[in-house]
Amino acid sequence: MTVPGPPSILRSFMAGGPRSGWSGVGTAWAILGTLASGILAWGGIGYLADRLAGFRWLFLPIGMLIGAGTAIYLVYVRYGRDGDAT
Repeated sequence: MTVPGPPSILRSFMAGGPRSGWSGVGTAWAILGTLASGILAWGGIGYLADRLAGFRWLFLPIGMLIGAGTAIYLVYVRYGRDGDAT
């Protein structure tokens, strides 16, 4: 028993390449994941600092802002800079 492959119209999108409509989707998910993980990780550190120091909501927003700023910087370094510039 053989399993049929995808239809020909989907095969061209799945193959990728410079003219593919889906060529930037992986990069977009990587950027979104970097931003979300930065906010969640540093927000979690801020939450733990709040609990250890006895504050209610002091370090959580500070940690989230640090995480967002760091993640934006990492996205800029990884994807935003022009590789040919000196």
